[in-house]
Amino acid sequence: MRPLLLLLLTLLAATAQAQLPPCDVVLTSTPITCPTVDDGTLTVVSNSGGPYNYSWSHDANAMNATVANLPPGPYTVVIDDGGGCETIIDTLLTEPIIPPLGSLTSTGISCAGANDGTLTFTVDPGPYQWSWTHAPGVGATTLTNMGPGVYSVIITGGPPPCPSIVTLGLGDPGVRIDGEVDYCPSDPPVLTAAFDWGFQADLIVWSTGETIPVINVAEGTIGIVSVTATDTTIGCVVTAQVNLTELPAPFVAYVSPDTVCMNVGVVVNTIATDADSLVWRWGGFGFSNVPDPTVVFPQSGWQPISLQGFDLFDCGSAPLADSIYVRAQVPAIFTAMQLPCTPMVEIVLGSTADSCAFFIGDSLVTHACSGFIRWDFGRYNIYDFTLYATESHHCDDTLAVTIDVRTEPTLFLANAFTPNDDGINDFWPDRVEIPETGFELNLYDRWGASVWSTKNPLEQWDGAGLPMGVYVYTMQMRDPCSATDEIVKAGHVTLFR
Repeated sequence: MRPLLLLLLTLLAATAQAQLPPCDVVLTSTPITCPTVDDGTLTVVSNSGGPYNYSWSHDANAMNATVANLPPGPYTVVIDDGGGCETIIDTLLTEPIIPPLGSLTSTGISCAGANDGTLTFTVDPGPYQWSWTHAPGVGATTLTNMGPGVYSVIITGGPPPCPSIVTLGLGDPGVRIDGEVDYCPSDPPVLTAAFDWGFQADLIVWSTGETIPVINVAEGTIGIVSVTATDTTIGCVVTAQVNLTELPAPFVAYVSPDTVCMNVGVVVNTIATDADSLVWRWGGFGFSNVPDPTVVFPQSGWQPISLQGFDLFDCGSAPLADSIYVRAQVPAIFTAMQLPCTPMVEIVLGSTADSCAFFIGDSLVTHACSGFIRWDFGRYNIYDFTLYATESHHCDDTLAVTIDVRTEPTLFLANAFTPNDDGINDFWPDRVEIPETGFELNLYDRWGASVWSTKNPLEQWDGAGLPMGVYVYTMQMRDPCSATDEIVKAGHVTLFR
């Protein structure tokens, strides 16, 4: 029990020591008088208590209440009396801002090495005294034949206790080259000729042969690239150069066929690479990141294909480019249309292929690629029509069509639909080309109130504003196969959300 009591007393004493009350002190400061003059002062003033110990952040040997000759910057002092109180104070000494008491203007140097710049100083209404820092004995406000450099004027006699300084620079007109000099093969740099100190060139010549300010460097360009810029009005010529380095990039290799058929997929294979990721491109818009993509060309003729490899830092190789000859695909073309109110279908074949085979169902009808066929099925049913068009280079095509040969066209009225904007079954009924004469479709809720109606066989209901539920419909239309007969249907449709 006694050891436990001693432990508790020790913890209480440590807690009390960690939460000492603040000392009754304040920190005062004397500001820095002038820029570049380190004469700031900080003083801890005791209102009561003491004596105190002082620990300053900027100097471990400073132990007094006052520290002097301080430059701008942050300061912290810790004050304690040896166990009864502790205070930590942070402060910041700033450099005074001296307003300018005059201004400097310049006329630039015309050409590098000309040393023909001009400086003009204008002093504010005074009385003030001033002098050039580079030539204290010169009293002229305008200096001519000046070369590159930074020039200043010191103005004294103003309200501040320190001088005001105005500064202006002159530089040789020149050209520099902006742009990346270490580049990946996948991203050759764009270099720009930029002008300094007011240089105005009307003639630009790059070592690569271009004569425009901005150039696209060709992949593989390394070493020195230079530009020469000329102001032909005054005959001033300046130059600049950069040293280009092409960074190492992954290696890729692949195989692809020499020829393919249009609209027929073919696999191309990556056979060697040390890349972390791949980028395939082909034709106008083909793209893939897989090693062995299936490529399809929708256009005939010579088509490009390329492969790039990229490392983990997205530095890629230059596109390894090739081309594939895409043979035109002669399409299989035909139309099939039912003669109204009969089980007969008129077929028009229109292909220009080398050879063809036309089937109805599983039966071969003709090898002709073009021509007219009238086929009497004898009864109403659903029939399949297929035309195979073949070429000597094997770029074949197939067209298959299914026709519902029925007694008369009628509107298909589904018993449910889901208007939820997913692009599937969002409208009711399905659109069907049927005669508009005598057509009318009405929809009612379960109390018999009309909720929607139309006389247009192509118009569709979207269920807007109505709750999920069962709705009753009636439909009537003129029988297109009998001018005196009318087709009438009734039923229900369920709206799901």
